[in-house]
Amino acid sequence: MDALLEQMTSKLAANYKQINKDYRWKNSANMNNLISLSYVMKGKEYSRENIDRINTYISQNTSPFSCYRQKSILFSSLLYLNFPDPESKFDILLDYEERLKMSGFRGYTYRPVTAYTLLLSCDPGKVDVRISQAFEIFTEMRKNHPWLTSGDDYPLSILLTETERPISGIMADIEDLYNSLNEAGFSKSNGLQFLSHVLSLSSEDNKAKAFKCRKLYKYFAENKLKVYSNNYGSLGLLTLLEDESDSVAAEVKEVSQYLAEDRSIRWLGKETNFLTATSLVAFHRLEKEKNKTKLIHTNAYITIEALIAAQNAAMLGATCAATAASAGS
Repeated sequence: MDALLEQMTSKLAANYKQINKDYRWKNSANMNNLISLSYVMKGKEYSRENIDRINTYISQNTSPFSCYRQKSILFSSLLYLNFPDPESKFDILLDYEERLKMSGFRGYTYRPVTAYTLLLSCDPGKVDVRISQAFEIFTEMRKNHPWLTSGDDYPLSILLTETERPISGIMADIEDLYNSLNEAGFSKSNGLQFLSHVLSLSSEDNKAKAFKCRKLYKYFAENKLKVYSNNYGSLGLLTLLEDESDSVAAEVKEVSQYLAEDRSIRWLGKETNFLTATSLVAFHRLEKEKNKTKLIHTNAYITIEALIAAQNAAMLGATCAATAASAGS
């Protein structure tokens, strides 16, 4: 791996150790890993003081059983890293979640991360239109795959509205991708549905995208990095890099091996480390290429950066759901 990527990976490991030490009893190890990844991608130094300040504000403005309260350390970190005015953005986040609720988004545990995805990716003046379109997309998803579609599809439905294509065209493209991926050797599953949604963000030929995904899957399997269904989105992330995807896959292997050798991080598990490596490498490659004329399609940088956020949001949503189920029992 090149020197800068190695430096970023080393920084991620160092951040994780400190964050896990600071918030061991307040946050899960996976969430602490996500925080460390976010700090590295934003190029900021870790600061507990800023997180604690925003955390206090969130705690004062939410109920004890709110997903925001239960995961306040993570939300505090993400808001601090992405916005100069995190407290006021949290107020907007609460407003967006209420709008989502009023528009029909019923999955309580996934609404906060959907609102966060909206906050990251949408112009404030277009929020209501995007919410309406996203709910229509989600409804169509559920019609096509009722047993596979649930609240974890909310965040990506927001991103799909960015393409500004007719919804009928988006859904037809997704179905064609789903079938093409199945024909390429992937079993039908919720992970495959997520992958088909991710790949629809690119205008490349569907058969070509399916072939590249399968090629990446086999490459990682040959290098003892089995990609499970719930990590198929990572294959989509690499495929969106188009002609960069093969060389990026080699870097993902190197970063995954680095993380597996770190005593503190390897216990997170192979799946989490693979997702971390994929996000870090994709972001690094985009940073290298964004000032060059050769970069992938016109809005690839924005799309892939938002997709990284959506993948992380899905991880967050799953954790919120598990926390809510534990509290209910």
